[in-house]
Amino acid sequence: MPEIEVLLPGFSVNTDQTTLGLCTVTLVRGEKLTVVDVGHFGRRTMLVETLKSHGISPEDIGRVILTHAHWDHSQNTDLFPNAEIVISKQELEYSRNPRANDYATAKYFADTLSPHTVVEVSGETELEKGIGTFDTPGHTAGHQSVVVETSSGLVCLGGDAISDAGALSRGVPAFVFWSVEQAQASLKKISQTANVIYPGHDRPFRIDGDKTEYLTEAPTIKITGFLDSNRDLVSMELGLPPKFEPRINPDAV
Repeated sequence: MPEIEVLLPGFSVNTDQTTLGLCTVTLVRGEKLTVVDVGHFGRRTMLVETLKSHGISPEDIGRVILTHAHWDHSQNTDLFPNAEIVISKQELEYSRNPRANDYATAKYFADTLSPHTVVEVSGETELEKGIGTFDTPGHTAGHQSVVVETSSGLVCLGGDAISDAGALSRGVPAFVFWSVEQAQASLKKISQTANVIYPGHDRPFRIDGDKTEYLTEAPTIKITGFLDSNRDLVSMELGLPPKFEPRINPDAV
């Protein structure tokens, strides 16, 4: 049966200057070696090194599943020359003409997939025994999530339809670019599909009634930099904000 390994952990970390966009990147070992979401250019070296530590080269990957077209999930597709790219048909169409305020979708995204075989899917699609996709729109117009039947039970790789564990209690993911109503419905759909979730920007967790239980220890992230010419490299310590407020794109309905 297919098994899941986290290649790069997801973080919900932003600054007043930028969105860091550190998404969860997972490996699914099935009939084909499959990577779900590929991260952005800033994590490219780390992704290659992590694959190497698993005894895998980028050329060994036979399939990439993109939950959606946003830059932080999709920029490294060219790392995998032998992989077919699985993406929602609606998401691919939307990416060619995204909303003006959808700053996370590049109009040239579809062009970056041209070297690959692109598999456009919609609805519930079985890619191989134990691995499938299903529509979870709201975060974006054509967002999709992945369901994997592992030896331990059914697992959902939710992408940004369920950005973090807190999305369940908030009733909405961290960012909504398309539709609040659809995003809420997709959250409910995911929670009814599987009780083990790999979110887009958080660590895996289990749903137990009204509670969530993380399945791994919190990963660490170190931020360093130079603040002025008279200082050595500075490390910055991150703290939790008092309360997170979801960000709703102005065009979301």
